[in-house]
Amino acid sequence: MSAENERPGDIAADAVNSSSAAISEWVGTFELFADPTRMKILIAVHAAPEASVSEIAAATGITPNTVTQALATLQGAHVVSCRKDGRYRRWRLSDDAAHQVLHHMKAPHTQLHPDHDT
Repeated sequence: MSAENERPGDIAADAVNSSSAAISEWVGTFELFADPTRMKILIAVHAAPEASVSEIAAATGITPNTVTQALATLQGAHVVSCRKDGRYRRWRLSDDAAHQVLHHMKAPHTQLHPDHDT
């Protein structure tokens, strides 16, 4: 049967079936974004890559302890990563899909993270 002759229901079923393996991953990603605390932190890390916990806490108005817990959750999901810089940990986005979602949602760009295509 050619693509022209396929029914919309069959096409929809094929799309769902071909995506079924990724659906739980997608749901998990959207659950990360659904939490207002994590969303503020993601926007802050997007705007200021290499920010420390104390800088993120000050920028978001969230306690450092809560920021640390949220970053641990995001790191466990491979959305952010950090590097040690003396006694500080510097945080940045590490997941391209999360980065693209933030762009789609119009997360602001800054001099630390200039506007770009991706």
